[in-house]
Amino acid sequence: MIRPRTFEDARSLVQSLLAVGLASVDPRQKVVGCLLSNRDLLDRVDPVVIAIGKAATAMSNGACDVLGDRIRTGIILTKDGHSENAPSSFTVFEASHPVPDQRGLDATRSILDTVDAMGRDDLALILISGGGSALLELPRPPVTLADLQATTPLLLKAGAPIQHLNAVRSELSQVKGGGLRRRIGDARCVTLILSDVLGNDPQVIASGPTVARRPNPGEALRLLDHYRVTGNIPRSVLDALRRNDVQHANMATPTDDDVFQILADNDVFVDAINAEAERLRLRTRIVWRRQEGEASDIASRFVKYLTDIEDRIDLVIGGGESTVTVSGAGSGGRNTEFALAAGLGLIDAAGGDQWVVASIASDGQDGSVDAAGVITSATSIRHNAAAGLDPRAALHDNDSGGYFGKTGELVRTGPTGTNVNDVCIAVRLAR
Repeated sequence: MIRPRTFEDARSLVQSLLAVGLASVDPRQKVVGCLLSNRDLLDRVDPVVIAIGKAATAMSNGACDVLGDRIRTGIILTKDGHSENAPSSFTVFEASHPVPDQRGLDATRSILDTVDAMGRDDLALILISGGGSALLELPRPPVTLADLQATTPLLLKAGAPIQHLNAVRSELSQVKGGGLRRRIGDARCVTLILSDVLGNDPQVIASGPTVARRPNPGEALRLLDHYRVTGNIPRSVLDALRRNDVQHANMATPTDDDVFQILADNDVFVDAINAEAERLRLRTRIVWRRQEGEASDIASRFVKYLTDIEDRIDLVIGGGESTVTVSGAGSGGRNTEFALAAGLGLIDAAGGDQWVVASIASDGQDGSVDAAGVITSATSIRHNAAAGLDPRAALHDNDSGGYFGKTGELVRTGPTGTNVNDVCIAVRLAR
């Protein structure tokens, strides 16, 4: 394949690469493949299946494809709008994300009632995906739902990455940090995980509801101080973190038979996109993996890579998930902010006009924007500035979503049914 000649050609290429990447991390197929190739996982025991997260519906369908009516009880807890085509035999709950709500608490109590009835000869098949931290929740007294609803946005707006957010939330919950596993009791537990956490730490993914974790309230307090939000945190949260709760310290004791398996992650997603580009005979370069940090800062580094990279490279890829410290009043997400900052950087970069840049969330939802991300270019931003839009003001006001909503460059996929972080792609146009 020769390099695309126009912005529209590059946009079409990015969307086709994205489709291949998403297919490579399809939760349904990943569960099917795992269960078929590891038939001894379930030991011929008819399991209770509990699926939690944005990919819960697809993962449940995968379990049904293999197990059928062997599933004793099935429960799905997922984000609003993510339960379409759920198995008819499953009880389905939807709840709010990223800030928990009463529906999530009610669903969590139903899940706990189900696992409380399990015994030594039973098996729990737990299907975990990103988003589970907000969805599966039962506050640890004296913390209330309102306290969590106040604490979570403070950390999000301060730019806390998922591992720091979950380090705080785990200390305030009866089900995170192994709490669900404790309630499962003597039954065997198999956890299959679609990872939205860079590095795949199972204690962090959905706050590790089935993973033994040593509580560390001191670290949670340190993080609140680090993000300068302690003064606005509800008193009950601070009191809970400052109290040495011995009962909380014994959250879960997995048995020797417990299984944890990562089904897919951001590396699988990025590698599939890269492989498809190479199949099209494009010369590629993966410039980073598992990248974290402030979206605008990472965008500046990405632009420098594009400026310095060899002329022979046609397509540049990076995987990870950035954050945004919100100081403005606009709308947007980490991917729209990355794309706007990168596009502005390319305006002043040598050879910047030859690149088209995309930044996409694999789950189809980027922050407060009804879109997965953006495909843009320096030429486009320059053109839109001439038409009266102010990209620098939009970036300063954290209004990248509002800006791209006016330019028509948002990528809208709807919920993809998967969740393995983000990808940024730069396509070099033919001269």
